[in-house]
Amino acid sequence: MKDRYEVMIFTASHSCYANEILDYLDPERELIQHRLYREHCFISQEGYFVKDLRILNRPMKDVILIDNAAYSYAFQLDNGVPILPYFKGKHDYELKAL
Repeated sequence: MKDRYEVMIFTASHSCYANEILDYLDPERELIQHRLYREHCFISQEGYFVKDLRILNRPMKDVILIDNAAYSYAFQLDNGVPILPYFKGKHDYELKAL
């Protein structure tokens, strides 16, 4: 994807935790161009960490945020792509026989 798109990771996690994972996934720092963390989020009155995509200084027509929490892209609903959360690996969403 890095050859066609500018890849940014925007997480509500603390940078010390997120960097451990991102460094494992991209040890040479070749795949992910930018990293944003909890401190870059807006904190709602309810305590939700909202990712305001305007801080990226990119045209909104060119930005998508893929996230399992819809409130994460509450400021730019048209840019959000909802996904299911991932907890248990490949067994998360297997269909069970009745």
